[in-house]
Order: sequence, then C-alpha cells, then structure tokens
Amino acid sequence: MKTHTPASRRTGFLLTVLAAMLWSFTAPGIDYLLNVYHVPQLALIFWRDFFVVLVLLPITLRRFTLPARRDLLRFAIAGGLFIGVYHALWVFSVALNGSALAVVLIYLFPAFTIVGAWLLWRERPTRSAILGLGLAFIGCVLAVEAYNPEVLRLNWLGVACGLGTALTQAGYTLFSQRTLRNTHPWIALTWTMFFGTLVLALMQRPSTVFAVGSTPWPWLVLCFLGIGPTLGGYIMYNLALRSLPAGVVGTVVMLEVPCAALLSGLLLNQWLDGLQLLGMACILGGAVLPQLGDHWRARRALLAERIDG
Repeated sequence: MKTHTPASRRTGFLLTVLAAMLWSFTAPGIDYLLNVYHVPQLALIFWRDFFVVLVLLPITLRRFTLPARRDLLRFAIAGGLFIGVYHALWVFSVALNGSALAVVLIYLFPAFTIVGAWLLWRERPTRSAILGLGLAFIGCVLAVEAYNPEVLRLNWLGVACGLGTALTQAGYTLFSQRTLRNTHPWIALTWTMFFGTLVLALMQRPSTVFAVGSTPWPWLVLCFLGIGPTLGGYIMYNLALRSLPAGVVGTVVMLEVPCAALLSGLLLNQWLDGLQLLGMACILGGAVLPQLGDHWRARRALLAERIDG
C-alpha cells in the first residue's frame, strides 16, 4: 500500500477538483448536441473520444516508445472495457433510466472503488472518507431529484446498464492507480483511450456515424468537448490517482455534479430548486470531509508529538 504525504494529498485534492470542474462541461455540452442538433448518441461518444486520441497519439508516439506487447495487451483490455464499454453503457443508461437515475447509479463507483482497493491492496478507507462518500451520495440523489417519481424511471435493463457504468468506472480508477505507479500518465491515458475508441468504432452504424451535423458548429463543439473537458479531466484525474487513495478521488470528483448544474443554469437556463441546492451543499461537504480528516489527524499527531517531547 502506498503512503501519501499531507502535501501530496493536498495536491491530489486540488487535481481532483480540477478534474471535476473540467468534466462538468461535458454534460451541458452533450445535452446541447443531443437536443439541438439531435446527434446520434453512440456517434457523439465515438467522435468525442476520437478527438481525444487525435491529440494524444501523435504526442505519445513522438515522446515515448511503443509499450511492450504485454503492456499493450493490458491497455487493450482495460481501454476496451473501462473506456469503450463504459462510455457505451453510459449512453444506454441515460436512455433507459433518464439522466437522474443514470447519474445516481454511476456515482456508486466510489463505493465500488473503496471495496476494490481494500480487497486488492488492503487499502483501508478512513472514517472521514466513508462519511464523505455517504454524504456526497445523498447529495447526488437530491441534486438530480432521484426521489421524484416523475423523474425516476426504473427498469431492470436500465439498472443493469447503470450499475455497469459504476463498475467500469471503478475498474478504470483501480487499473489506473495501479498502472500509474510505474507508467507515465500520458502513456496510460493514450493507449486506454485509443483501444476504447476502437471498441466504440466497432459499435457504429454507417448510416449514423457521420450524422453529427451538416454545418461546422456541432463538429467544433464536439471537438471542444473532446480536447478540453474530456482530455483535460482525464489528465487531472490520472495525476490525482498518484497522490490520493482511489476511493477519496472518487468521492471528491462528485463535485462534477454541482459544477455541471451551475453550468447548465448559466448556459442552458436550467436552474435548481431548494432541495437540489441542499444536495449540492451535501456533495461539497462530502468532497471536503476526507481532506478535513487528514488535517485533523495531522494536528492530533503534531499535538501528541509535542506532548511526548
């Protein structure tokens, strides 16, 4: 189990907040493309990831050598499952469950991450991390109005897709944290995204793959979503995994929900009610709790050291 210093944890916390802020642009952007330009869902996800690879691959091939065949196989399996299948499942989860339940189900991934880290590496979560996760998840339920029968649509296939998104996102987090111990983040991100995009390419239909739009604007928006929020968010997220336990990163990145809600209000005029604002406050509190727990433990340790001295 890797030891994280207070300084590295603070850095990891800030990187995770940046990842959440960057990723928060994707939901309003995707909503805009789906509702205004009626871009097919799988085509949208494919081209977004394609633009990410278009930036990553030339830089990686120029700066680094090709990974060994065994490493490429690992990246192919992880990228196909944790990028390609994950992004496809997310599209179907939204379609079958509605966005509210889809968001709640995907944010089960920090819990799966904590359990996975404990089973694989005996990385025991702190009490503040568990409390923060619970508070953030309650906030997520309130924020997306999952308690509202008019919003909540429940069917077993949809729930299965939603749980699949949580499991695959947890898998990506655990795989990346392990891989980044001895692999440059740029290499890991490039090859997982490359193979994930290949899987998404195999899911396309010739009749819809180019149906993004007949004008340049939707293509420019899609290019921005790929190169900006998606690529930037994944870079920050991977760097954070070098400095924080996987479960804590998963909890803090829930800040994406209130950030996305604020952007939706500003850009799409979709504002929140009182309970949703309470949910945002819970998410913020849940994200900060692990960091406060570290601060309190450090102060207690310093006080005990002074007393002993």
